[in-house]
Amino acid sequence: MEDFKIYLSFDIDQDFDPGSNDYYNRSKASFKSFGDGFSDIIDRLEGLPFSVFVRSDFQIKSVYGSYEYLVLNNKSLVDKIVLSGGELDWHIHLYKTEKGKWVQVTDNSEIAERFLIDYSEVKKCNCVNTEVVRIGECVMNDTLMNAIARMGIKIDSSALPGRKRNDKEKFFDWSITSNRFYNPSKSDYRIESNDNYQLIEVPMSTLLMKAEYDNEAVRRYFNLSFKTEILFQNFESYVKENDSLVVITHPFEVLSEGKHGLISYNIKTFENNIKLLMDKVVSFGKNPSFHKISSIIG
Repeated sequence: MEDFKIYLSFDIDQDFDPGSNDYYNRSKASFKSFGDGFSDIIDRLEGLPFSVFVRSDFQIKSVYGSYEYLVLNNKSLVDKIVLSGGELDWHIHLYKTEKGKWVQVTDNSEIAERFLIDYSEVKKCNCVNTEVVRIGECVMNDTLMNAIARMGIKIDSSALPGRKRNDKEKFFDWSITSNRFYNPSKSDYRIESNDNYQLIEVPMSTLLMKAEYDNEAVRRYFNLSFKTEILFQNFESYVKENDSLVVITHPFEVLSEGKHGLISYNIKTFENNIKLLMDKVVSFGKNPSFHKISSIIG
């Protein structure tokens, strides 16, 4: 039976409030879900390997006094992650303050400059694995990809295949990227060409899903907090056409209470989705095998 590789990943982002009209407020840098709640999530993985992308960036340093805050403030949890078959990789949001609020940096050169400053600081901390990075909010451009490559980073996992946004909340362009791993082109980070960087782009897998509020199906990442009936809508065709799945879940989506047309906000749904994921892969004629993202480079 052919192996179907599954990479479970968790992004340790701020705890957005599902009931707030100000959901995307980047200034609310609270991380309560990275504690006892996340420990419960680990227990429900029942020994499956996983990757945790931990925030370590300028905002964390500015608000909490240290790039290492999330690691140092949760030592027992960090130990449990490692002992439970997990790893700590680097998650960075490229924010700055503007009129007293934290906002996304939008200028391409400034984005790369902010990244390089943070890389230098996080590298010195040695609190997370800087060889594997995921840029917050899927931000990327050719200047930033060049900076990532120059630092010798081996894996970037920021791509959101088939998606593009440019609005007041988010901006990114992965519209021509596929779900396959690839070496980013030096002339267009979204694809592979004849002249590529050595690093591997490991996209967050996207599948067509239609929530109750959608007019048509939208490509969304495979998130274990999503309602089961939506998450697996097109899963059979995905498994048959691909040999791997990169899963992303935010702890607050599992641990918070709220009502939403897509996100369950229910840890039992999360647990059930993992079991169903394995069962469905087997039913489609493949063998589910779980791996940490760093294992891609050996």
